[in-house]
Amino acid sequence: MSSSSLLYALSLIPGIGNKTLRDLITTFGTVEAIWNASESKLLHTKGIGPKTIDHLIHWRNTLRPDEEWQKIIDQEIDIITFLDDEYPSILKEIPDSPMILFTRGSYNFRIEKPMIAIVGSRKCTNYGKQVAHKLASDLSLAGYTIVSGLAFGIDSIAHKAVLDTEGSTIAVLAGGVDDPSIAPQTHLSLAKNILKKGMILSEYLPGLQATEHTFPARNRIVAGMCVGTIVVEAEEKSGALITAGLALDYNRDVFAVPGSLFSPLSRGTNHLIKSGAKIVTSLQDILEEFPLPEKNNIVNTSLLSQKESVYTDVEKKILSVLSNEPLHIDKIIKAVRLEIPLISSTLTLLEIKGCIRNIGGMCYIKI
Repeated sequence: MSSSSLLYALSLIPGIGNKTLRDLITTFGTVEAIWNASESKLLHTKGIGPKTIDHLIHWRNTLRPDEEWQKIIDQEIDIITFLDDEYPSILKEIPDSPMILFTRGSYNFRIEKPMIAIVGSRKCTNYGKQVAHKLASDLSLAGYTIVSGLAFGIDSIAHKAVLDTEGSTIAVLAGGVDDPSIAPQTHLSLAKNILKKGMILSEYLPGLQATEHTFPARNRIVAGMCVGTIVVEAEEKSGALITAGLALDYNRDVFAVPGSLFSPLSRGTNHLIKSGAKIVTSLQDILEEFPLPEKNNIVNTSLLSQKESVYTDVEKKILSVLSNEPLHIDKIIKAVRLEIPLISSTLTLLEIKGCIRNIGGMCYIKI
């Protein structure tokens, strides 16, 4: 039995959570010592009640650590424990870091690649969508790994933007990482796409569904494993602000995107800025705080706005009427006065080139 499998087995015992495991390791030094400790020694352990000790004694005589470990592996899910070299070192720094992580996909945490969280409202505005997409794309191209929570809105936009750049992204879940537990289920295909170039992870056992109580715990992992957290849009009371607050508690940097004074979704971010969060309007704001190794820092830091493309006359005409404000295709047709099939095909080509984006409802923006 390995130390990691013993630690995992201990985490399965009723009454033994993160805090109790930490207390036990602090007292006994190793998981082997905990597993073999006598009842009298356990009874003299501070902070561990008799009921928990009864559970420990009973279940360690019943559980087969290697078999329990194999049950997870058989589901094509990996386990990383606090004792493993593969465990993200930056996450170890926070006082309530999870002792067990369940993962799918592939990501090498031992490569010192800065991780940045991008979080925000589930019901984001077009402005929020544009900003999240742009920042995630540029940060990914610069060499950062983007971390978020797979939720609707800003989270999913950030993940998708990174995938478009073929960069690395990590989704931290509030439930199990097995297919049926992924929430929301409508993002199952997104989660599977993330697995191709990154990882999904959770501290929760496969089969456990996300609840309102597990999301704040998830947020601490997002904040704890990143050098900085960017909040794109957030109401005055939101999960994104909880993540930002946790990041501050962990002595991490918090960035906020300024927004309209009239938008409820900008109240949270504008308040963060008033409270001392750093304003982020471009990739340069992040690079100034977390410089990348010179070999990675090869991007145009003005939000990569200059496209190295040669445009046709038709493309130039369409681009001339587009901006960062959504424009419906009917208005594009009216403005450029070209044949509809030609406009439609050109819009598709411009999307492939990464110059414009269809934000839904046949509305386009320039990026």
